[in-house]
Amino acid sequence: MKKKYLALLLTAGMILGVAGCGNSGAGTQETGTTDQAESTVVETETPAATAEGTTGEVVEVTIPSYKTGENSGAVFFESQVECFNEAYAGQYKITLEATPQDTFNDKLKQLAQQNQLPVLVQGGDVDWISKVVIPNGLAYDLSGWLNENAELKGRLLEDGIEYNTQDDGAIYTMPLATVRPTGFFYNSALWTPSGDVSAMSIDEFVSDLADQKIAFSTAENGWVAALFYTALIANEDGGAELLQNGTVDKIIDFNQTPIIEATKKLQTLLQNNASSNSIGATYADAANAFMSEQAAVIANGPWMSAEFAPESSDKWSNGFDGANVHASLFPGNVGVANTRTYGEWWISASASDEEAALAKAFLEFINSPEELEAYLLAEGGDAPNLEYSDSFKEKQAETQVLADLAADTTSDTVFVPAVLDVIPASVANTEFGKLLPSLADGTYTAEEFCQWLSDKAAEAVEE
Repeated sequence: MKKKYLALLLTAGMILGVAGCGNSGAGTQETGTTDQAESTVVETETPAATAEGTTGEVVEVTIPSYKTGENSGAVFFESQVECFNEAYAGQYKITLEATPQDTFNDKLKQLAQQNQLPVLVQGGDVDWISKVVIPNGLAYDLSGWLNENAELKGRLLEDGIEYNTQDDGAIYTMPLATVRPTGFFYNSALWTPSGDVSAMSIDEFVSDLADQKIAFSTAENGWVAALFYTALIANEDGGAELLQNGTVDKIIDFNQTPIIEATKKLQTLLQNNASSNSIGATYADAANAFMSEQAAVIANGPWMSAEFAPESSDKWSNGFDGANVHASLFPGNVGVANTRTYGEWWISASASDEEAALAKAFLEFINSPEELEAYLLAEGGDAPNLEYSDSFKEKQAETQVLADLAADTTSDTVFVPAVLDVIPASVANTEFGKLLPSLADGTYTAEEFCQWLSDKAAEAVEE
C-alpha cells in the first residue's frame, strides 16, 4: 500500500502560495525567472545564536553566490537573504556577490589559497571539502553550537548529521534538513503512460514510451542524461547499492556489470529516443526541447516545476501547455537523492566572533520551520523531521505534480545519489559530458565508454 508523504519528495519549483517577508499569507510566484519568490521572516524572538559575539554595531558580510540573477535558484534565495536582512535590521546584513555557477567552485579554491574565504561559504567541490577544507582546518566546527540548539538539530536529517560528523565529533558543514529526490516530467499531450511509471521496469518503460522523445543534455556535465543514467544503474542488480556506497568511496571503476549494462541502455535511449537537438545540447537546450514539444519527457529536479506555471508561458512554444505536465519517479520506484552528503553551507574558520554569530543566525534562520516550508513550496522536497503547518499542506496540494508524486512516493522508494555525485569531480564536471556524444553516435561502445571513464577517474585519483 502506497504511503503518501504529504510533504512530497521531488516537488515543484516555484508554485503558488509562497509566503512573503513579514507575511504569513500567500502570494503567487514563479521560479526560473528574475521575479523574486518570497521567503518568510521568522516572527519569533531573535535566536540565541545571534547574541554571541555581538557588539551593538551592524555586522556586514559579503558572500559569493551563483544563486543570483538569471539562475533559477536566485528566485527564492535572493529573496530569502533580503528577508534575513529585514529580520535582523540594525544587527546583521548579508550582501551577495554574483558569481557564475560554472566558475564558482574555482573561485572558492582561489579565495582559500589567498586566505580570503567568505564568512559564509555556499557549498564547494565535495572532493575539495573532504581533502582540503576539513583536513586543513578551513571550516568552523558547528558541533558545539548544534548540540546547544537541540530543536534546530532535531530538524536535520539523521543521515546527514552522521555523515558530517568527524571521528572527533566535529561537524564542519551544515547538515541538510530537506531531501529532494529527482525523477522526470512528462507532457501528457504527447505521451500518456499506460500505468504507473514508477512501478514499471526499465524495459516496460522503454516499451511504453515507444518512439516518443526524451530531452537529453549531452554538453557541460550532461546533467539530464546523468539523471537517466543514475536510474538505469539503480535498476540493475547491485546498482543501487553501488551508487549508495559511492557516498563513502567514490566510484573509480566503471567496468562493473551494473554500470556497463546501464551504459548499454543509455546508449539505446540516446540513439532511439533522444530529441533531435540532444547531441551537444546544454541543459537550456534540453529544457527548450521539452517546452517546445520536441520531447515528451525530461528528467530534472523539482526546481523546474515553476517553468510549467502560467507565469512562465513566455518560455513555451509550439503549443506547449504547462497544465499538461505530470511528474513521476523513475522506473523501479527510484528517486535520485543523496542524504549522506555535505551540507550546502559552512562557516570559514577565519570568521571573527561577530561574523560567526551572523553566520549561525543565518543558518538558524533558513532552517526555521517557516523558512523550510517556504523553501519546500518554492523548490520542492520534504523535511522529514518537520511537523508541517495546515497552510503548508493546503498550498502543497494545489499543484498537479505534487499530487502525482505523492502517489508515487512509497515507503519502498529506492533513494540513490546522482552518479555525478559519487564519481571524481573532474570526471563528473568534464569527462562524462564530453564523451556522451561519442556514446550517442556509436563512436564508442558501452564498454569503451566505461573504460574511458575508468581511465579518467584513475588519473583524477592520482592527482
